[in-house]
Amino acid sequence: MKSRELTHHRAALGFTPQPAVRWLSPASLARTALKVAAATVFADFGDKRELEGSFPADHLSLHTLPTPGQPAQPPVGSRGLPNPRELQSRGNNPDTGPEELWLDFAADLGDGFDATYTVAWLLAQEALAVNGRELPRGQVLVLGGDEVYPVASPAAYENRMAGPYRTAFPARPLPGPQNGPNPPETAQSGPNNKPPIMLALPGNHDWYDGLTSFIRVFTRQRAIGSWRTIQTRSYFAVRLTGRPPTPDLPGTPGWWLLGLDSQLGQYIDEPQLDYFYQNLTRQLQPGDAIILCVAAPFWVDAPATSPDAAGDHHNEFRQVHFFEQDYLRRRFNPETGLFEPTGAEVRLWLTGDLHHYSRYAEDLTGGPQPTATQLITCGLGGAYLSDARGLPGQLALPPHAASAHHSAGPQTKTAPGSRLFTKAPAGYPRPEDSHVLGARLANPLSSSWLPLRNPGFGASLGVLHVVAALTLWTVLSAFHGASYVDTLRDMARSTTLPGLAVLVLAIPLLLALVSLATRAMGQAAAGVVVFARGALYQLCALAVSAAVVIIIPWHGTWPDVVVVVLALALFHAGGWTLGSEAFALFILATPSGEVASWRMSGQSIEDHKGFLRLHLAADGTLTVYPLVVDTICRDWRFADNDDDGARLVPEAGPPAVELLEEPITIARKGTAP
Repeated sequence: MKSRELTHHRAALGFTPQPAVRWLSPASLARTALKVAAATVFADFGDKRELEGSFPADHLSLHTLPTPGQPAQPPVGSRGLPNPRELQSRGNNPDTGPEELWLDFAADLGDGFDATYTVAWLLAQEALAVNGRELPRGQVLVLGGDEVYPVASPAAYENRMAGPYRTAFPARPLPGPQNGPNPPETAQSGPNNKPPIMLALPGNHDWYDGLTSFIRVFTRQRAIGSWRTIQTRSYFAVRLTGRPPTPDLPGTPGWWLLGLDSQLGQYIDEPQLDYFYQNLTRQLQPGDAIILCVAAPFWVDAPATSPDAAGDHHNEFRQVHFFEQDYLRRRFNPETGLFEPTGAEVRLWLTGDLHHYSRYAEDLTGGPQPTATQLITCGLGGAYLSDARGLPGQLALPPHAASAHHSAGPQTKTAPGSRLFTKAPAGYPRPEDSHVLGARLANPLSSSWLPLRNPGFGASLGVLHVVAALTLWTVLSAFHGASYVDTLRDMARSTTLPGLAVLVLAIPLLLALVSLATRAMGQAAAGVVVFARGALYQLCALAVSAAVVIIIPWHGTWPDVVVVVLALALFHAGGWTLGSEAFALFILATPSGEVASWRMSGQSIEDHKGFLRLHLAADGTLTVYPLVVDTICRDWRFADNDDDGARLVPEAGPPAVELLEEPITIARKGTAP
């Protein structure tokens, strides 16, 4: 069954499968614009993260799962739980991590059903056989932001994310006699039959309703199918491996997993900083390694020397840089007024937001590759595909701050020098695929042609052309002192073929001159220039429509109203076809910026998806497996003999999963600070 057929089974599924978002359709643009405006105002005047300060803030543990249907990680003592120090003194340390652990990372996922469910179905499989390797399902699934598109709402989360994930990995009752007549609604999988855990951080689309829906879905410790949510806030810190020191036993370094909520790139709120200080910074010890998940690849445009050197445009990077320096690499000692090194390092940065795969590795002179810090963007979880070209080949990031330093804050200056990161050759989509995929936007014979892929776009552009033509027609009629029809017939009689050629070719010539001149002056990317180029592209299309209207031999016996209506209909048809094609060519001819990104988002490309599978080995090394699927599933059937309700499986068998590049190995301990 196709996804449109599955909508008839919404009662059995518990949700309604949704088509991919058409990003350039007028309805989608208007709805998203309103939500963005509201979210921006909300970010300035009301921050839901401040309210999260009243939520439970105790440390999260992979070993402490909630009773089904009850909140997870309750405050110590509120439900009769012993203090963690009491458990440690008894030799039963709940923070002792396993010897090895598998994790999954997926971001930008809640879009069209086919793409989202393909990724969810793969994540739910007990193991994936990839290039001769057997890769078990992650015991922890991290959702790296933008869990729903285009804007957050309860219905959008249910239909585009929670419903598909619940169906892909339905909950099963616990085995054993304790089930009785009312078995707990949880699933068992992984080592020791523990349910897999789901952690999520919000992206900008999750913030478009002020984070309300995100909090309801991910911080109430409910199950989404077999995945259990344990976080109590929109950010999290979890010890994966290792053991903290106790009065009786020394600690052992290990790995931490962090999720940071930077609220539309604004700032990191005080309750969040306090949460990390209490649950992370105070517990860090020499040799600890950190996987830091952030909402966007802030490092791509980061300044090289001082995080605050580039002004407000780089506020996002200033915030994460400040957090890394003053809460992860060092901690403030109020007694001495100085910072002390923690001995911990961020070894892997993970993010989505950009819907492609790219990786940067730290340049280490003569150092082995596993000691290099990695910056990975993987936003292939279900949203439209974006271009991986155009990224800088090398990044220069500010150096680490010194330890003995007074005070803290996002505007702290750093020492001269920089850390260099080089882009890895492997990217996704592959450059040759991006070139072919992008050109489809302007191909009228393709189903991805701009007006076909975005319902309402051509019709709306046709209306704009009608308004423009009617305005010009009114001006000409007033200038000639004649009616609309008489003016049109006069132009048809007096206009020659050379005149029509000038009408059609003059504006493209002007467009070429403007493009060359602004490029020579280095102003091609300026907003006013981009807008002017777009307007000239539309005037080119309007001129062609006008030439067609002029050369038609309008019969003298036709009523004036018929002539006017037919002429305007031709202008509308010209706007629908020629205007749409001109807009597509304008997008393809724009080398960078927001407009350039429309060549992919305007097609809502559903194929080419993927996620990361990570393995923490017993020796402390972390291995990252970038997994991709070139073609998603589009035909589904209900599973046979399924006791879990309506579970969908691919009709033609599992999609082909490939390893994008050789696994990336990261040592727990990197270079010396």
